[in-house]
Amino acid sequence: MKRFLLATGAAIVAVATVPMAPANAQGAVQANDERAAAEASLDGEIVVTAQKRAESLRDVPMSITALSGSQLAARGVIDTADLQKVVSGFTFNTDARGAVVYTIRGIGFQESTLAASPTVSVYVDEVPLPYSFMTLGGTLDLARVEVLKGPQGTLYGQNSTGGLVNYIAAKPTDVLAAGVNARYGRFNTADLAAYVSGPIAENLNARLAVRTVQADGWQKSHTRNESLGKKDQLFGRLLLDWQATDRLKISVNLNAWRDRSETQASQLRGVAFQVQNPVRWFLPLLDSPVSPSNARAADWTPGRNYKRNNRFKQATGRADYEITDDVTFTSLTSYQKFKLFLPLDNDGSTFENLFATRTGNVETFFQELRLSGDFGNGGNWIVGANYQRDDTFERVLVEFSQSSQRHLGRTLATDADQLIKSYSAYTSVNYPITDTVQLIGGIRYTKQDRAFAGCSRDTGDGLLAQAFNGLIGVPNNFGPGDCVTLITTTTGGLINSDLNEDNISWKAGIKFTPSTALMLYANATRGYKGGSYTTVAATRAAQLDPVSQESVLAFEAGFKASLLDRALQLNGAVYYYDYKDKQLRGRRDVPPFGALEGLVNIPKSHIVGAEIEAIIRPFDGLTIAPSLSYVKSKIEAPFVNFRGDGFPPAVDLSGEPFPYTPKWTGNTDVQYEWGLSDTMNAYVGTNVSFQAHTFSGLGQQPDYRIPAYTLIDLRAGVRSADGNWDASIWGKNVTNKYYWISVAHLQDVVSRTTGMPATYGVALTWRY
Repeated sequence: MKRFLLATGAAIVAVATVPMAPANAQGAVQANDERAAAEASLDGEIVVTAQKRAESLRDVPMSITALSGSQLAARGVIDTADLQKVVSGFTFNTDARGAVVYTIRGIGFQESTLAASPTVSVYVDEVPLPYSFMTLGGTLDLARVEVLKGPQGTLYGQNSTGGLVNYIAAKPTDVLAAGVNARYGRFNTADLAAYVSGPIAENLNARLAVRTVQADGWQKSHTRNESLGKKDQLFGRLLLDWQATDRLKISVNLNAWRDRSETQASQLRGVAFQVQNPVRWFLPLLDSPVSPSNARAADWTPGRNYKRNNRFKQATGRADYEITDDVTFTSLTSYQKFKLFLPLDNDGSTFENLFATRTGNVETFFQELRLSGDFGNGGNWIVGANYQRDDTFERVLVEFSQSSQRHLGRTLATDADQLIKSYSAYTSVNYPITDTVQLIGGIRYTKQDRAFAGCSRDTGDGLLAQAFNGLIGVPNNFGPGDCVTLITTTTGGLINSDLNEDNISWKAGIKFTPSTALMLYANATRGYKGGSYTTVAATRAAQLDPVSQESVLAFEAGFKASLLDRALQLNGAVYYYDYKDKQLRGRRDVPPFGALEGLVNIPKSHIVGAEIEAIIRPFDGLTIAPSLSYVKSKIEAPFVNFRGDGFPPAVDLSGEPFPYTPKWTGNTDVQYEWGLSDTMNAYVGTNVSFQAHTFSGLGQQPDYRIPAYTLIDLRAGVRSADGNWDASIWGKNVTNKYYWISVAHLQDVVSRTTGMPATYGVALTWRY
């Protein structure tokens, strides 16, 4: 925290002492739509659709952060993980199995299974991307992003116990427009994006956007002359808007992306295996050097292909029909398909202690129908229903020929086939009872059915089957390719299971607006996240048992104030979350094998927190945007489980905070802009972000500590006063801070995933 405050103060002083001159006023008037949206957002007037209707950000009675597409680009937010730079209380981590976990106010789902529904849902134009692996292309060609904090079960459905991210794509224009964003930086990174927009027929507008990212490897082996980490990504989106009649508008979104980048290798921090293992002394891994304390240093097994081949495509259709001047019918239909190919070397060494190849696919169909309208007195209502079907399959192939478990063979495959069907109906009402007081209410019924079939199986060489045939005297007759997961001590095979759940989420709140400069609100919200199965190497069927749905009862009070003649926008909130059955990948006691991985529910826990954010414009051209978040999570008794290393014995973990939940997070963005001439402005800016220490697992063991860190980004450039072009230089993590974002115990090792080292480069934006 001290480093963050010092860095923030230094950034403000450095930027504010740049020679001052007024920004060109005529240029501000002539700004194009995107530039105008960015400026509007700085004083709180950005229009958002967080409640599925257009309204000013300052009027929304909940904690929400919204930024325009140009603001995101200027601050270097190029993917969802970067939102922690600009959104208080938002954090992310990449786990050792290649999954990204988003967390808001301490609520995240630390689980890597492809079909694991996150607690922080990601949407594009109100259409859900149901699984985190599918969210990579969400930041393409944006008008803005809206981050909603706290349970969002009534309007957006289950699986949003932490909050949600809604990306709003830039829409087709009725005049010809085009633009290019180009960035070039360290590691020969080329990031090129372009769009063209305009009418293609009467009442029919289109917008085509594309982006490619190419880069050389940024990781370096510390035992030989090799690099890893090349980037190869391609994104595309076509939007069509058709004004079919005066009352009917139809929109189509066709988008796709593919990612053939190399996966990141881990850093080896130590060897950790159970001391009773009889083959421990023959581990070649014991001779492997620990990785240096350098973000780029890592190691991996040579001679393998580390390229991903992840692919996504989506088709979405939206129809809005104005039945009357006050009532609108909306239909949202979406089909998505995702394919996963993800090779991972997680042991941080040149040995084959643990090499995993994850493959899978997801097909999703989503349909929502809703009616929305106005009461005529400033109030409004929504009634809707939706259906979602997810058909998923995942296989994890694990190779461990140089591990302490090699007596079980050389390879193992784990399969998981899931069919998830969700049905829900909801209503939401905002009703003014006086000129200054408005009541908010909402309710949703959700039913979710999951069907699961999975097991761990021999990969065809018969070695694993042979080992399990003789395991603790089990008289099985497993053969090559068979499922070997034990259902009883004498039988094994494919595990079939069903999980059928339902729930009622709700929201009740009050909004008080004593003046145009101040809004107060208080909300009570109940949200749910559906139960889940895991994809894990399962010796016994008990490891594949699902966790039940979790729930959060959230109480929040906050304010939004425009002060000092709108030179200061100040927002704040305090909250308390009563958390039941929190889902977590932990350990299960599976005799006689000991503590094995599986999903667990934490029966009872709670979160207490507060946050404050501001936008300060002390004089023309200078904008300071600080935010600070405090989150205190606590597991309540009783909860007995295993520490982060997974070794026995089980211990009482009550009183501990959640993994990957830093108590303090914060960020500050400072920018000063001044006029160089009637047609050109200059600017300098910085972003400082901070995260307190946390732990990657339960037990608060030193090896699994993630220390606090502060990151500093810088930017400077010139642009035309009308916003049509912009040229800049930029740097990210300019102090080259060495930090890591996850730690895990996998097979025989403790390994880390590091954050990026210092990067820097140039950027050019052009608009027509």
